[in-house]
Order: sequence, then C-alpha cells, then structure tokens
Amino acid sequence: MEHKARWLTDKYIRIMLLVFPLWTGFEGYASITFSKFVFFAAATGLWLLSLLICAVIGRERPRRHSPPQWLALAFMAAACVSAAFSPYGAKTLLGASRYDGLVTLLLYGCIFLGVSAYGEAKQDYVNLFAVSSTLCCLVAALQVAGYNPLWLFPKGLGYADAGLRYSGLFLGTIGNADVLAAFLCLCIPLFLWTAICSKRRRDRLLLLPAAACLAVLAVSGVASGAVALAGLLLIGIPYYVNYKRHSRRALALACCGSAAALFAGLVTLYFWPGGSGTLYELSRVLHGEIEDSFGSSRVMIWREALSLFAERPITGGGPDTLTLRSAINFSRFVPETGVTLASHIDNAHCEPLGYLVNLGLLGLVPYLGLCLAAAWRWLRGAAPAFGCAAACYLMQSFFGLGLCLVVPIFWIFLGLITANESEADSGAVAKTARRCA
Repeated sequence: MEHKARWLTDKYIRIMLLVFPLWTGFEGYASITFSKFVFFAAATGLWLLSLLICAVIGRERPRRHSPPQWLALAFMAAACVSAAFSPYGAKTLLGASRYDGLVTLLLYGCIFLGVSAYGEAKQDYVNLFAVSSTLCCLVAALQVAGYNPLWLFPKGLGYADAGLRYSGLFLGTIGNADVLAAFLCLCIPLFLWTAICSKRRRDRLLLLPAAACLAVLAVSGVASGAVALAGLLLIGIPYYVNYKRHSRRALALACCGSAAALFAGLVTLYFWPGGSGTLYELSRVLHGEIEDSFGSSRVMIWREALSLFAERPITGGGPDTLTLRSAINFSRFVPETGVTLASHIDNAHCEPLGYLVNLGLLGLVPYLGLCLAAAWRWLRGAAPAFGCAAACYLMQSFFGLGLCLVVPIFWIFLGLITANESEADSGAVAKTARRCA
C-alpha cells in the first residue's frame, strides 16, 4: 500500500505539471480563474481522498514528520483562525474576489504535506513541465501575431486591444501577464538548471523551452519576472559553483563576483539617465524618492495594505478579503476608443504582504518560516532544479499577485524539496543531492 500512495502522488504531480497549466475551461479569459480553481481543487481533492483511503485501509505511514510540515500545519491553522475571527463570515471560504479563500489555502497546505510525505523529485516532471510551458508559449506567440487560438479572448478582442478596449494584459494559457510571469519564473530556472547540469545530451533540448519562456516574458514586459531572474542569477552562480566544485575557494570567488555584479548594478541604477520606466523608478528609490505611482502604482497599493494590516495585525481581515477593505479605484480614459477603463484593487500585488493583510502575523510568520526551511534544504542540495525554480518564484512573488492559477505548482515544488531532504536524512543523500532534478 505504501507504493500505492507514492503512485497516486506521482500521478497527481504529473497532472498538475502537464494538464493544469494548459487548462483554460470553456469560456476563455472571461472565467479562467474560476476554471483553474475548479480543476486544481477537484484534482487535489481526489488525490487527498485517495491518500486518506491508503492511510486508513492500508495503514500507510508517511515519511517522518519534519519542521517544515509543522510550519505548513501552523499556516493552515492560522488561515482557519483568521476566517473564524473575520467580520466577513462565509465570504472567507472561497474568497471575496480571486478564489483565494480558506479552501484554497488549506489545499495549498495539504499539497505540501502530501508531496513532502509521498513525493520524489523526478526528471520526468521537468520534461512534462517543459511540454506544458512550450504549448503555453506557442499560444502566446500566436496571440501576439494577431490570432486567437483556443478562443481565449472574447469575440472581437485580441492581444493588441490590451489597454485600449480592456484593462491589463493577457497571454498564453495562464491569462493575466503578471500571473504568467510567475509561471515563467518557475519554468526558466528549472529547465536551465537541468539542461546545464544533466549528463544526458538529450536534456540540452530543455534550452528550447527555456528560450521560449524567456521570449514570452520579454514580450509581456512584466518587470517583476526580469527582477526575479536577475536576483536568482546573483545567488544561483555561487550555488552552482558550490554544487559542482565543492571548493571553498571557488565558492568565495563566485560570491565575490556576485557581490561585485550587484554593486555595479546598484551604481548603474543610481546614475541611470532615463526619465521613465522601471529602471528610472529604481534609480529614484536609491535616491530616497518613493512615489505612489512607482511600480504601476504598487507603492500606493502597498501603503494602503500596510494601513489595513495595522487595523487587524494578528489575524488579519480573513482569507481573500482585501477587496472588501480596499478603497483604491483606478480609471483611465482611452482617447483611441473613447472608453473609460476602471478597476478596483483586490490584491496586495505582493504575495507575502497579501498574507499579512488577510491572515495577519499569525499566517505570515509560518509561511515565511516554511519558505526559509525549504530554502535551507535546497542549499544543502535537495532537489536543486526545483529549488532554483522555487527561489525565483519567491523573488517574483514580492511583486506578484499570488493566485491559484500558478501557486499550487509552487507548493508542489516546496514539497518536492522537502521530500528529497527527507530521503537524504534516511541515507540517500548521495543519490538525491547529485540529481539535477
């Protein structure tokens, strides 16, 4: 029966990496968040029910408990407490705007617990993810070229109408460009690491989906993805040198090189001559000038989110209730169409800050603790490719939306990192730590 639980977990991970990113439902972008949520919740629920049957009938025992698993349980408990004390009652169950309510958060925690207990990082997972990401990028390329594959855009609309006839930017099978950037931040490091580290020549083919993902990220123009990749490069080079060379001298040189690159980058930003754009805004921040409009008005959103946190610092307002508390509305008249586009802020545009506002300190602390625990295991050599992907996602998440269209995959990766560390503790460290996946 133990093999049955692992078999079920393996199949669940394969479905979530191959099918879930491509699933768009039957109404395209108009209801893609709902469609992804239903798929993710149904697949995860069936898998968890199957694991429960294995545990009851077969008396299956998972891997021994680890600190990250206790942190995941603490996060789930905090979400329950936050929902119980929320003034918004039943609205916290599914969420008030983006299906990011209590049910979703509990499923995230269960994903981590199940994958860390019965999962194992495998090369097949990288290949399946490469297939789904490549198809996603193909859809995005066709959309940029003026086509409407899978009829994702409503009739009469397309990629070129972004900002003119509708708010935001939508691409690929993920939808919102910011959420797509989060997805690509999981893909690119995973493929690059495996292609570079693997001893099998056919794995060099993973450079192709990595290049496709980079191209789509560049076209989308989402700065958070570029910032995350740059940040990963700074920590990834020393990590790679240590992983390959196991030399303190080489590691020291790599760290010095990354530090020098960071210093040079900061100096370049400080004296940046431009008058607009992301680099200009970063330059102004280094000069101590922070305006609400910076980061597509993220600074304004973050300031409001912090003020909302101060109102309920311990348990927050409840899962996915920021939209009910936010007072920020945006509107913009488009001369080309004569239409005024309006939107209401329902997300903190920073995943950790979102947890802070919605769940309070009670929820943010175990979440950050879990991420740090997984990072420590990654630095020790557990599932390096998946660890690189998770690290890149985390850096992007400080500017991202953190929605259920992509977040379940991140929690799967966290579980795989912890699962491989558990195997290492039981004597398989040499085999596991040297695997590219």
